[in-house]
Amino acid sequence: MSSRDDPGDAVVHRAFTIAKDQGQRCRPIHLLAALAEVAGPIGELLRAPDGGPMFPEAAAKPGMRGGANGHLAAQAMSAASRFAEERGEPMGPAHLLVAVIDQGDDEVTQALGSADIQVADARSLALNVSGAPPELSRVPMPRITPAGTSDRPPLDTSLLDKGAWESLCWRQERLPLHRVRHKWQWSALSSLEQGAAWRVAKRYQVDEDQRYSLLSHHRERVEALAHQAHPELVETRRQARDRQQSLPLARVVSRPRRAWEGRFPRFMAGWPTWFSNRRVGLRNKYFWLVTLPSYRGQPGPTR
Repeated sequence: MSSRDDPGDAVVHRAFTIAKDQGQRCRPIHLLAALAEVAGPIGELLRAPDGGPMFPEAAAKPGMRGGANGHLAAQAMSAASRFAEERGEPMGPAHLLVAVIDQGDDEVTQALGSADIQVADARSLALNVSGAPPELSRVPMPRITPAGTSDRPPLDTSLLDKGAWESLCWRQERLPLHRVRHKWQWSALSSLEQGAAWRVAKRYQVDEDQRYSLLSHHRERVEALAHQAHPELVETRRQARDRQQSLPLARVVSRPRRAWEGRFPRFMAGWPTWFSNRRVGLRNKYFWLVTLPSYRGQPGPTR
């Protein structure tokens, strides 16, 4: 990965700024919009004739910071960093532009076409700026993050391994929701089902895209069923995300020193957390034992 002193680091930060201003994760189009602002031939190619942004829909207010990275932008940045490293150079705008073009993202291709910029011309310019040979083959893209992780959506349920998904659906139909009367019991059930989804994926020997998609869909179904049965106890992740977005920014306040903290040696400071973790583990174990009858006869792989 690139260091903080690399010339391309400012472009990456600007791309995150643009994405943050739009309330989105960073995507390759945001990297392209940030490249349009750099000084030099690359920025001149990507800027409109009047000097304005070539991609106004991706323009952002100056001075903002922060934002989350998307899986496609992460792939392009990793490819650019590897391209620069192989040439023994710090990652710069030219490396980023070559990687973004070679990635072939539809959003980037359409944006360049709408701006009457030939993809081949943009790539040739970037290679020339970086000093790479013009006949250089496409930059290899690192493996993309598995489906169901980061901002990459999970595979559709119709594409999941039939046996693995049917096994999880069998569990969903037999959820011991009558045992959920307190929040700790819902927490134990959620942990139990996530562990079960991992084991099902392992038994059916599915790949990573299948594994994380199974986990994502099973978690969503379990949350929905539990919320339907106990709305006062169970909040889905989508509801929690919407609630967090509606809250004002919290001000960081230092926690006051507790009275007992000055009476015990420092090496005991982590003991409350340790005991809390043990309590959660014991509760989960107890909940697993009392709900075992609900899952008798779970189907497994026949091959």
